Amino acid sequence: MNIVWYSEVKWNYLRTRKQNLLTYFPLNDRIVFFQPFSFVKKNFFFPRREGNIYYLTLPTYRKSSYKFIDTLMSFNIFRNIFYKFIKWYANAWIIILLKKRPDCICISNIYYLSLIDHSKMPVIWDYNDDPEQFGKQPEWAMKEFEVFLRSNNKIISCSIGITQYLLKKYKCLAVTIPNGVELSHFNKDLSLVQKSKKIVIGYVGIISSWFFDFELVKMISQQYRYCEIHLYGPCDKEAKKDLNDLLLMNKNIKYEGSQSYYVLPEIMRKFNVGIIPLYSIPEVWRAASGKLLQYLGVGIPVVSVWMEQYSMLKENVYFTKSHAEFIGALEKALKQPFMPMDDKLKEYDWEMLSIKFRNELLRVNE
Repeated sequence: MNIVWYSEVKWNYLRTRKQNLLTYFPLNDRIVFFQPFSFVKKNFFFPRREGNIYYLTLPTYRKSSYKFIDTLMSFNIFRNIFYKFIKWYANAWIIILLKKRPDCICISNIYYLSLIDHSKMPVIWDYNDDPEQFGKQPEWAMKEFEVFLRSNNKIISCSIGITQYLLKKYKCLAVTIPNGVELSHFNKDLSLVQKSKKIVIGYVGIISSWFFDFELVKMISQQYRYCEIHLYGPCDKEAKKDLNDLLLMNKNIKYEGSQSYYVLPEIMRKFNVGIIPLYSIPEVWRAASGKLLQYLGVGIPVVSVWMEQYSMLKENVYFTKSHAEFIGALEKALKQPFMPMDDKLKEYDWEMLSIKFRNELLRVNE
């Protein structure tokens, strides 16, 4: 297959759903991965190659602190001129790299929708995150997204909850291929990793003002003063003040920042319990955090806000819908020995999920 993916994150940014899926595609597939421009991270205007995947920067609008750019992009005439140039630029690289028309297009960035004529070619939206989970987006962009969802386009969502939401609201063609875990990476022998002398309650993931429950983490810190709470992951700028306040007021909380995907098993294995302390709201309940599977993959129990996608996992997982339930579940998780569950995690192995994902791409060409 020849595939073009218009992404909302860079190829070499952490290890997201896109990398986990595409790296398992057959080597005779050819993939062009367009990533957005960044003012702070490296941009590649000439393609870089990783196996059968070419990734390069394709400029597009993204919400920023530059009000001048936001104002310009709010005018149709300016947007049309901008996107005509970008479309020409993208098509030129597609021809150079694929040598022919792509078999299908995947997209997960609302700001690339203007480049795509989905009446001429199969287009699949990979619905992993709500576009507004990190803040309000421009009205013109969300209108384009609504039109896309209401059209006859296939949507692949990362959870049962999101699929049900999309089917109910938009009556679109939505199927579920959940987030997963690379079992070969997280199941490797880490028996020599030494746990801290103190009990460690750990979180790995994005710290976002949209869903991270700072009040709950504060309660955990105060209720379990004899424990250390370790937080790992990027923090969005809207959440930095809340994080700084949390660290200042609670000395047993440590923030370690973003970490390489390759050291996550070693980090997680040092936890006594892995937590997912997010707001208990419907938007989170229908999400599917891959971190929960990673915690289980390294062999530690999990206490999490309730997530419909994983609700069938009964062993080693404690799902909660309130602060009181979360605090109580932590006490149980700290005492309960971990039960082996490799067989139950196999259906979430990225290698298996990538086959299902690719089969969905094949079906749109039938």
